[in-house]
Amino acid sequence: MEIRRLVAADAHAYWETRNRGLKEFPDAFTTSIEEGLATSPTTLVKRFGGGNSDDFLLGAFATDGTLSGCAGFQRESRQKNRHIGTLIGMYVVPELRGTGSGKKLLLALIDEVRQLHDMEQLNLSVTHSNVSARQLYLHAGFVPFGIEKNAIKVDGVYYDKEYMVLAL
Repeated sequence: MEIRRLVAADAHAYWETRNRGLKEFPDAFTTSIEEGLATSPTTLVKRFGGGNSDDFLLGAFATDGTLSGCAGFQRESRQKNRHIGTLIGMYVVPELRGTGSGKKLLLALIDEVRQLHDMEQLNLSVTHSNVSARQLYLHAGFVPFGIEKNAIKVDGVYYDKEYMVLAL
């Protein structure tokens, strides 16, 4: 498995992989599949960072070159909280779950974030009922700091989000 930053040429593969996650696990993401499908691959390219932005997306590529997982980072833009960033859109295809791919992807993202100037903490939110994702984050050193009740609503069912932080 190769883990690397995504570039503009990866936009379509990222769009497909991201939308697969939105469709298969609607309770795991704040974005709906309808919103995902309505966002073009070209629009997603801006998430790949560049210029003065510290934002980036990492992709986990299987040995056949297929994008099999992704995780993003967004740094706070305002001066007073530039020391904080957020992990977004972490997803690994189901057929690679349990292989350590998610752990490798998460640790690679944390390593990249630690290289950024003046980064002090990495935040994330995870659907509270997503036990495997919560365990992954806890094992990586994230600490829970709050629960947002009824944070998302999917097909009439509410899901809580748990907020976690990792001191860098």
